[in-house]
Amino acid sequence: MRTTAALAGLLTAVLASGLGAQRAPDAVAIDPTHHNVILDNDHVRVWEALAAPGASSPMHSHSPFAFVSLGRARLRMTNADGTSGLLDVHPGQVLWIDGAEHRWTMLSGQVHVIGVEPKAAASGRVPPRVAPPPTDAVTVDPTHHHVIFENDHVRIFEVLAGPGAKSAMHTHVPLVVISMAKARARMTGPDGKPFIFDLNPAQVLWMEGVQHSWELVAGRVAVIAVEIKAAR
Repeated sequence: MRTTAALAGLLTAVLASGLGAQRAPDAVAIDPTHHNVILDNDHVRVWEALAAPGASSPMHSHSPFAFVSLGRARLRMTNADGTSGLLDVHPGQVLWIDGAEHRWTMLSGQVHVIGVEPKAAASGRVPPRVAPPPTDAVTVDPTHHHVIFENDHVRIFEVLAGPGAKSAMHTHVPLVVISMAKARARMTGPDGKPFIFDLNPAQVLWMEGVQHSWELVAGRVAVIAVEIKAAR
């Protein structure tokens, strides 16, 4: 699922536009056919982009966001300055885009992208730095939790686990969970009471900060989690 530094640089060059005096309209506002808000709260706006070959989107802009691809596709991207290029996306691709202004045309495959926009990043507010607690999931269970990107606004990690995997009691700060696969886990909260939790492909959840342990009962866990630092 990881995005290499070289690929991230290439994608940023293709996606990011030059700065102009006037920005194009927001993607959701000008192109609701392909961009749909699926979650919106005080800390984050999450949208889903879906498109098939032959589809196109007019010139639009994005606030800074985490880009998570669930599909495989090739697009022709055209930036506000008229430069263009091909963009290939694939399942599990993760990237931070600092703001973009572009239009696109679908050439092949299926676009399925989840965009996670921290509202603090859109306003330019940088939250204070806070060190993760000793109970942090990545600290307690690095076998299954791997950080793949971090900046002032987000920490993005992947959770990968197969049948029979277990994770000791740990905590999460407020985060957006994006599931790539189907799984069933037995979760146990701090009160010691177990419950069954199901994950499905393309499922998107907001969690306000949780404490739990888990054991995978069926399927496989493949999750991208985007922690929103301003929500801590």
